[in-house]
Amino acid sequence: MIVLRRPLILRDDFRQTPSDVVVAAGEPAVMECIPPRGHPEPTISWKRNNMKVNDHDERITIRGGKLMISNTRKSDAGMFVCVGTNMVGERDSDPAELVVFERPMFVKRPVNQVVLADDMVDFLCEAHGDPAPTIRWRREEGELPRGRSEIRSDHSLRLTQVRAEDEGTYTCVSENSVGKAEASGSLQVHAACHS
Repeated sequence: MIVLRRPLILRDDFRQTPSDVVVAAGEPAVMECIPPRGHPEPTISWKRNNMKVNDHDERITIRGGKLMISNTRKSDAGMFVCVGTNMVGERDSDPAELVVFERPMFVKRPVNQVVLADDMVDFLCEAHGDPAPTIRWRREEGELPRGRSEIRSDHSLRLTQVRAEDEGTYTCVSENSVGKAEASGSLQVHAACHS
């Protein structure tokens, strides 16, 4: 009886190569890969920036051809390569990039203020994020005071010669491609006492 052994092979072309992934920090990221056909069936591992991915990290699961990162951090970003390996050798997929953006977070936020009529008041607002967020202001009760409100270079809102009708809630809106955050401060205006 002749036993025909199947030749050991590992083809070059991946049946599915990983795609670029963009997520916000804290969200899960998934990359998928199906290795080239081979005999024996190739096993899969992953490299990030040419270093083997450490699946001892409890956030990282490698199952079948899937690489899953449960709670992404900025430091997870990089170029990922899927590696198919059997007794013949190993093949690297084309690289795919994981981009981790960060939602806006306030560093300085507006606070409630009580001022006298005709005074000047500043509402602070500063936010970080990646991409860098845009910052705009709105007033819950209508428009910002015309001619007496100014958004300064540090994104703070300055109101001059405040009047009773300027009372209300002023909201700083910080937004980028992965998220939006809002912070508000209220303004109360007391009549100036004239002696």
